[in-house]
Amino acid sequence: MNFFRTSFDLQASSKPRNIAVLAVLTIVCAWMAGCAGCNPEPVPMGMNPTQGPETGGTTVQITGEKFDMKNGVTVTFGGQNAQSVTVPSETQITAVTPGGTAGQSVTVVVTNNGKPEVPVTLSQQFTYTDATPPTVTMNTPTDGTVFSEYEDSLNVMNSVSVSFSEPIDSNSVAVDVAVTKTEDSMSEPMDGTLSGTVTGSGDSVTFTSDMPMRAGRMYTVTVSGAADMAGNVLENSHSFSFSITSPEALYKYHVQEEDIQEENGEAALKRIAARPEIFDNPEMWERLVAANQDAYIFDRTKLRVGQLLIIPRGRAWGDK
Repeated sequence: MNFFRTSFDLQASSKPRNIAVLAVLTIVCAWMAGCAGCNPEPVPMGMNPTQGPETGGTTVQITGEKFDMKNGVTVTFGGQNAQSVTVPSETQITAVTPGGTAGQSVTVVVTNNGKPEVPVTLSQQFTYTDATPPTVTMNTPTDGTVFSEYEDSLNVMNSVSVSFSEPIDSNSVAVDVAVTKTEDSMSEPMDGTLSGTVTGSGDSVTFTSDMPMRAGRMYTVTVSGAADMAGNVLENSHSFSFSITSPEALYKYHVQEEDIQEENGEAALKRIAARPEIFDNPEMWERLVAANQDAYIFDRTKLRVGQLLIIPRGRAWGDK
């Protein structure tokens, strides 16, 4: 009797323990089953904006589901970590882009820090745009150039060119040319500007003047407003100067074909008087007439190529 009672008592006392163990196991299994979603994979669905400057700093909003608010989220752009990442909700991430390369589109990857082994790539890519303004890399002539050899003192050159660090919109470029007379010029000092047109393609432009650049002048060129194809504008204007020395004063001059090819008579005499080696002043043409009118072959209305003209100079003619 004692044996059976003891066995019965043991069986009866073990039932509560078994029930307790089963209860604990049930709770653990339920917790493990439920915690399969404690560290879920992120589900990014969209991103805005999808482009920004190469310098970085663009705030991007990423929308989706199951973003890890507890452990945080890592976001990379082209393999580089975002400058900062915040997770205000399970459906939204705010990330600030790192720097990149202009024109390059990169993949964006989102990883829940609670499950780092499962990075997820967005279907959209982020494109870096050009944010760097152009700079001037070269100008022709170079700053400080002095031209002393030329064939025609009234038409030494008629254009200058400027190159930039990248392709630019030639229509955006403004070129201003200031003109002053050099110290060796025979005429009175003057200040003026030279008009012209700007043309170009790629990374360079050319300014072509409406009037030829002549001897006895200094030209100061200022370039501004140049914008690259992304709209970035040259930050500071760029200036350079060059000069064309005045030739030695002549006392005799043979009429050239270019002096009379457009128009003879008074117009030709004005053109000759305007030459830096003559008077550097077209309004002094009458002095040529006065000095040469006694020559039997002189006809003020019709000059001839090769005709010799006397160039009057000195105090008798009012020179200082």
